[in-house]
Amino acid sequence: MIACLGDSITVGRPGESYLKYIDSPRDYHNHGCSGETLWGLSRRIDSFISQSYDDFIIEIGVNDILLPYLKDHSLAWNHKVQKLILRGSIPLEEVHDFKREYEKLIWKLEDKNVKIISIPCIGEALNSDLNQKVDEYNDSIQELCEKYHLRYIDFNKWQKMALGLSEFRSPYFISTSIYGLMFDSVLTTRLGLSDFISKIRRLVVTVDGVHLNKNGAQNLARLIQKTE
Repeated sequence: MIACLGDSITVGRPGESYLKYIDSPRDYHNHGCSGETLWGLSRRIDSFISQSYDDFIIEIGVNDILLPYLKDHSLAWNHKVQKLILRGSIPLEEVHDFKREYEKLIWKLEDKNVKIISIPCIGEALNSDLNQKVDEYNDSIQELCEKYHLRYIDFNKWQKMALGLSEFRSPYFISTSIYGLMFDSVLTTRLGLSDFISKIRRLVVTVDGVHLNKNGAQNLARLIQKTE
């Protein structure tokens, strides 16, 4: 059995989870947690290590960058972010703190088979400040994977390639209203309209600039299964 740990991108809400497109999905257990940060996952992972899992897929880091941005997005988002922090999903806003905590997470998994997924793009406008920070964080993750000989799944690289083939880069990004995210969850996850929503917003790999549409989820699943 394979434990798949991460945030809402692993959960697949809003949007679609890559687990939907994995071969033999019964072997993969979705233990994603919406709003999760590296700090939160580092403390949550102990319960899964003590279970009978020998294989782990880790997808984490989006919220370490996104939550500090969203808290200034609107009062509603500020309230939501504070609730997540109180829950234990504390964002690590400096890359050196993030790298140090990620290394501690890797130490916990030293006797496990581990695949680590890069942090996806945050917004399909690749030249944004957010995506520059994503690149910095991903560099630190990749360095750790090389140091500890872990399999690194560079989904971010695939996203950039897919977006590079597009003639138009949509500026659409997560709604300033927290209710917009909830509405997206209904439309894209419960009703299965992720492709329709992406098309309306002229997005290529996401439904809202962050969470994956069918194209994104299918290709992440492909990369995971390709990486042995």
